[in-house]
Order: sequence, then structure tokens, then C-alpha cells
Amino acid sequence: MTGWTIAAFTHRGRVRPANEDAISIDTRVLTSDMNAPIVMTTPGNGCLLMVADGMGGHAQGAMASRAVLDYLVAAADRISNPESCAEAIEDANQHLYALMQQHEAALGMGTTLVGAFLTPTALLTFNVGDSRCYLFSAGRLIQLSHDDVAIEGDNRSGHRRSHAITQALGGSSFPIAIEPHTNVDAPLGPQEALLLCSDGLTDMVDDSEIGHALSVANDPIRAVRDLAGKAFSAGGRDNVSLIVARSSITRTP
Repeated sequence: MTGWTIAAFTHRGRVRPANEDAISIDTRVLTSDMNAPIVMTTPGNGCLLMVADGMGGHAQGAMASRAVLDYLVAAADRISNPESCAEAIEDANQHLYALMQQHEAALGMGTTLVGAFLTPTALLTFNVGDSRCYLFSAGRLIQLSHDDVAIEGDNRSGHRRSHAITQALGGSSFPIAIEPHTNVDAPLGPQEALLLCSDGLTDMVDDSEIGHALSVANDPIRAVRDLAGKAFSAGGRDNVSLIVARSSITRTP
């Protein structure tokens, strides 16, 4: 049967004092620095992947990214449904503001979000903020997510000239509505790869290098190692988190 091989990594980088990012694979939420990427194979009935880049200082940012992923993992049946995905993310945003009322020190915390739900028949992707989702297919790197950034946008290398994001989950001392981006595409093909990442990767490594790393890597863990290494070699100025997924074939007895 068809499934997916997933590799993931999150780390504070070479400059930041702590890691505010969080990542999730199905029901497993991962935070703090990893010494090395992890790899796992998931069955073909469906796989939920998410990356959240926390904002507001370590304690607040880490709390925000973890809280949003915990909430959405628990609401997997809603976020994995194209008809309720955006609403589930909006509810996660309200959940974050409710937490701020309970924890005064967390006022203003926020996080970006990018995610994908893989099934044998479709690929559902979603995001709020500037964390990205890419599809690598037929030698081309295609950005599936939408950057919620100020109008300056990207330069030709894929790097953003502006770091001012126009929306996030939380990020304010009072509730602000969000408009999540959702897309449904054809399922991930046998020769394709999916990349979810925080801007700690895309600010350090341009699109052409990302595409090359995905083209030469014969498995997700090598791709994750290569991409994380490139981010560190370029300075590692921010937390870096990434997930790479490829189709795999598992044989039953």
C-alpha cells in the first residue's frame, strides 16, 4: 500500500537563544532543539503535517506555537477536511487569545502556521503568515502557500525583502480576525516531494538551492539534512524548522 516517508527537524539556529518553533507529524508535536532529523513512515490513509513559527520572545513564542499545534492536532478531523479547515484555524486563533487572558505574561504572543494533509486522492495545504509549503515536481519548485507579508514581497532569489507579516495567529493584545489560505491539489506523486518550513530556512537559503537539494536527495532525511546544513552555513540567524515528505510503498505480507 501507499504511504509517506516523513523527515523533520527543528532547531534554534546559530544566533537565537532558544527555539520558538514547533512541528507536528500526525498526533506527535515536537519542540525544542533536535540533535538530528527524525524520520518515520506513515500509512496511506492520511497524514497531517504542520510547522508553527512562534513570535513574542521565547516564552511567549514557544507557548503560542505549541498551543496552536496542540489545538489543531486535537481537531485533526476538522483541519483535514477542506470544508472546515479554515474554520478550525480561526478557532485556533481564538483559542490563543483565550490563553492570553489566562496568562498575563503571554499577552501579544503569536505564531505563523503552515500545514498539509496528505491522502491518496488529494493534497490539502493551508497557511497563515510567512511559513511556506513547497511542492517539488518534475524538476520545479512550486510554492503552494501564500506569504502574508508587506507589499515589498520577494526578490528574484525567493528571499523576502520585508519581514513585516500582515497576519498571524495571535500576535496582538486584542483579538484580530484572520483569513487562512487553503488549497486542494492533486495527491503527492511517486516522484514528488513536499516541503514545509519556517522562514529560518527560506531567509537563509534561496529557492534555487532548495530545489537543487530536493532534486539530488534520494530520501527525505537526506533532503532535511542538506537543507538544514545550508541554513546553518548561511548564518542560521533564526530558528529553522522543516518537514519533507515523499510517497513510499509498503508491502503487506
